[in-house]
Formats: sequence, C-alpha cells, structure tokens
Amino acid sequence: MTKKTYTDLFTLDGELKPVIGVTEEKAAAAAELMGRTMHGDRISKGMLEEAITSTDAIFNVAHVAQVQLIQDFPEDDQRNWSSIATTRTVPDFRPATLYTLRPDWSAGGTLGSGEPVFVAPKVPEAANYPYAYLEQEVDQQQGGIVKRGFKTGFTFEAFINDSIGFIQALPTEMTGIAQDTEEWEVFNALLTGVTTAEQLDGGPIPYGEDTATVLPNAPISRNALIRAMIELGEREINGRKIVVSGGWTLLIPAGQKMWVDYILNNINGPLGYEDGSFTFTINGYNPLSGIEVIESEFITGTNWFLIPKANQARRPVLELLRLVGHETPELRVQGNTGTYVGGGAVSPFEGSFDNDTADFRLRMFSKGQLWTRQLIVWSNGTGVA
Repeated sequence: MTKKTYTDLFTLDGELKPVIGVTEEKAAAAAELMGRTMHGDRISKGMLEEAITSTDAIFNVAHVAQVQLIQDFPEDDQRNWSSIATTRTVPDFRPATLYTLRPDWSAGGTLGSGEPVFVAPKVPEAANYPYAYLEQEVDQQQGGIVKRGFKTGFTFEAFINDSIGFIQALPTEMTGIAQDTEEWEVFNALLTGVTTAEQLDGGPIPYGEDTATVLPNAPISRNALIRAMIELGEREINGRKIVVSGGWTLLIPAGQKMWVDYILNNINGPLGYEDGSFTFTINGYNPLSGIEVIESEFITGTNWFLIPKANQARRPVLELLRLVGHETPELRVQGNTGTYVGGGAVSPFEGSFDNDTADFRLRMFSKGQLWTRQLIVWSNGTGVA
C-alpha cells in the first residue's frame, strides 16, 4: 500500500479539522520553523521555543504533527495485513453483520432448463416478482469495533532540552504502534476464527497416470499446496463453488520464507512424496509461482495458511473494520495548565499546573473480522488429522 495523496495539505481534504487558533498561515509558519530547527538553525529554535511558550503556536505545531501522523499512517511499512484483508467502515460500535441474499423463486418466477438457482428468474406477464430475502450470516464473528489508544508524557524540562525533536519523532513512533495494532487485529481474527473444519484434509493428487497422496495437516510442500487448492475447489458456499481468480497468499512463521520460496520454485525436483522417488518436470511452467509468501510473527510452529489475496474472491474473507469519520488515528495534546494571573491561555508545553508535565494521546478505532472461513485452508504441519 502506498501513501495516500491529498489536494489540501492543511485539512487533508477534510480528514483533519483545525482547532481554534490554527490557521493555514500559522501552521505553515510553524512547519517552517520546525524544519529549520531540525536542521540545526539556532535562531529558528529560539523563535520556535518562544512562540510555543507564549503564543498559540503550540496548537499549530500539534496540527502539523497530526498532519504528519495521518499522512504517514496509510504507508504499510513492514506490515502485511493489507495483502490478505480489505477495509470496511462501520457506522457505530455494534457488531458488524454480513448479509446474504437468499433467493426464493417458488412463486412468481421461473428458471429455464439448466439455469442455476442464483440467477434472476424469468417473470411471466402480469406475474408477481419473486423475493430474495436478506439473511444474516450465522458463522460470523461477534463483537463490535474497538476503541484503542495510549498516552505518552514528558516534562517541561525534557521539552526545553529536546526542543522540537521530540514532537518531530512522536507522530512516527505513534504511527508505528498504530500500524502494529492493525496488523495484530487482522491476524488475530484469522487465527482465532478458523476451525478444524478448514484444516487440510489430505488426499490424492492426480498427475496423469501417476497419483500422489498428501497427509492430513501436511507440512508445507508443493503437493500440500496443490492439495489445498483442490480441497478449496471442492467446497461450496450457498450452493456455489468457490472461485478465486486473482491469486493466493501463503502465510508462514517468521524465518521460513527462503526455504518456502525454494519449495515453490523447485519445479524440477521431488514434489515431497513420502518415498521421495517421484520427480515431476513441468517444462518451465510453475503453477505455484503466483503464490505470494508472507512471514508473520503471529504465526508460530509449523502452521501455515493459504488464503486468497485481498479482493480476489466473490465474498469478503478478512477485513479490517474502521469507524466512519475516524479512519485514521487521532493525536491530541493535554497539559491541564490553568491560566496566567490576569488571564490568558497557557501553552500545554509549559507543563501542567500540578507538576509541569504534558501528555500526547493517540486514539484509534479498529477491529479485525473474519467473514468467510471456507475460503481458507490451513495446516498445523504435523501430518496428523
């Protein structure tokens, strides 16, 4: 996933709402001073410290930091969840629900010879239209979107000593935690959502006159992956065969990618038969070359998962749910500073009234959701049912 582009960098096309005291001109001036300070300009550093502790520049600095946070957030860095999951915005905290249209063509419509039940029926003249009913999926994971977040604090003395460097690094550090959170949400939904019904059953793989047999829960091999695709092709959802047209992702534990890539590309070697005697040559064609291999720290032991790439199946498989209007993390600053004698606001970077500390807070709303377990084949790698 690449960074999202914006036309209006001040409000990020409406995603960021400036608070009182923040204007485009002031934010631009604050950003310029921040940049010069980070490049060692002592005059700019002094001007910025003076502005922060005596004017509303602090609010414009916080706005610039939030702009950086939102711009950096869509970039996945080393996270892999977007390869196997799509995103969906939800309106509230109630459990998300997936509905399916269930046709009932028993009255008012007719299907021609050989026409499947999932096509729209013919409607005779003056006949009533038949119904297709909305039916809630019964195998969905329950639970609504979750609010997550944390605070980090610093003292007035630390701020003065560090100048603007802490603020410059803060959005990047907080973005990293937020990205790790979303990565975990998706993989946790996968790992806690699959059941033994989706495990590799094992069975024959025909190659012309030759046949190989794959054990249940087999370790990763070319045969095991081919058998997984065969088993997926034999499954049905609502009476329809599973079709994945855009490729697969193979999820494996960390540290195994080099070996698994070798297995996928070793098209002229043994295919993992138990006696090791069979060698299959495909004359340069590798049917497994389109599989994307992803390591994850959340997958352990000898487990592996074969899952469609994001947006490559008729039904949603894995999704990351986000709250509408709060799709990206929100960064706030809090000082509880009180007011100056005689009136006037005190900058949060002057520290709180009680102990000269200030806090930044990140808030985000997300949840991983596994919708369609039947589109996943997984194995614990033991070779035992």
